[in-house]
Amino acid sequence: MLRFRSHSLIRCLSSTQRSQIKANKLPPRPKINETEITEAFLKGGQGPGGQKINKCNSKVQLKHLPTGIVVTCQATRSQEQNRKIAREILAMKVQHHYDPENSRETVLHDRRKSIKENKERKNKKKYVLIDAERKEKELQQRLEEEELLRGLLNMGIQPDPSTQK
Repeated sequence: MLRFRSHSLIRCLSSTQRSQIKANKLPPRPKINETEITEAFLKGGQGPGGQKINKCNSKVQLKHLPTGIVVTCQATRSQEQNRKIAREILAMKVQHHYDPENSRETVLHDRRKSIKENKERKNKKKYVLIDAERKEKELQQRLEEEELLRGLLNMGIQPDPSTQK
C-alpha cells in the first residue's frame, strides 16, 4: 500500500532554533569560586507556596564575599531550584560588577532595548501610513465635492446654503 508523503524543498526554521543561535552570541556564563560565597537558607514570607512557605527554609540568600553583593531568591517552593537561580543571578551581578560593558546582563539589556525600539518604530510607521491614507481620502473627498458643486453651478442649479460647510 502506498502512503502519501509530502516533501518540501524549503527548510523551515523554528523559533527555538533562532533563539539558540542568539544565545550563542552571549558572553559565556561566569564561574564563581565556591569559597567566595556564603550561603544561608531562610524562612520565606512571600511568593508561591501558601502557608508552607512560612514554615520551611526554601528562601536562599547568597553573599559574594569579595564584592559584598547579596542575592536572595524565593522564586519557587524548592530549595534546590532557588539555590540554582540565586547562583545564576549572583554570577551575572558579579560579572557586571567587574566588567560592566561586556557582561551578559548588559548584552541582554541592549538586546531587549533594540527589540523594543524596533517595535516602536514599526508601530509609529504604521500610524504614519494610516494618517497619510486618511488625509489622502479627505482630500479626495473634498475634490469630489468641489467638482460636484462646479458641475451643479455650470448647470445653473444653485446649491442649498444650509448644506454647505
